[in-house]
Amino acid sequence: MVRGPAALLGGLTLAAVYFVAASSLPAPDDPDLAVAVPAIVGLVLIAVIAVALAPAVSAPISLVPAMIGSALVVAGLAVAEVGAGATPFEALLFACLGVAFAVVLDTAPLVVALPLFVAAIDIAGVLGGGSTLLLDDGAARSGDPIALELPAWGDQPAAGRLGAPDVIFLAAFAAYAHRYGLRERAGALGMIVGLGAAGVWTVALDAPAPALALIAAGFVAPNGDRLLALLRPRGEG
Repeated sequence: MVRGPAALLGGLTLAAVYFVAASSLPAPDDPDLAVAVPAIVGLVLIAVIAVALAPAVSAPISLVPAMIGSALVVAGLAVAEVGAGATPFEALLFACLGVAFAVVLDTAPLVVALPLFVAAIDIAGVLGGGSTLLLDDGAARSGDPIALELPAWGDQPAAGRLGAPDVIFLAAFAAYAHRYGLRERAGALGMIVGLGAAGVWTVALDAPAPALALIAAGFVAPNGDRLLALLRPRGEG
């Protein structure tokens, strides 16, 4: 598997091409598929960018140019009103914040507690009618600066939007996996699948999905034993 800067550059390039070209792709005839397919592709590419940045937790100084560069690109694209074309760079910016979070709050108990806490808060929010993931929603066209636009295929303005917290915590979990020797690849795959599943949930059930909870589950599922091991006192087998 390609790692480090090459993986990040490859993921960012692929995402940039897709998000610009999405409107030229033929939209499925089925209304649900017309929302689900482009949204899930966009969600997966955003997740790939976030997990690819995880190795930066071992070299925090590398986050500085990445954060400054992505912020400048996002600002420039916002002025140009390119819409979803800015999403990959917004994803990089929020992923930088997530990895920085993992650098600053670098404690083993938090690695165990944070996914559970985030999942509980997200589920409570969804039960209250809120969600960080909105598909086929008018809010996707509002230009919300802390939301990432998911482009639709064909002539539709947007398939939906994803909230910044999903990207921030996804990147933070990936960074913790790298920092603490967890099953990094399995966790990354689990989180990517979890975010994609949130898109399927939203369309199939026509209801808000606990995207953060599904991301957290994808992180915890392959790492349960190693997360518990982090709580053992040093020297205990």
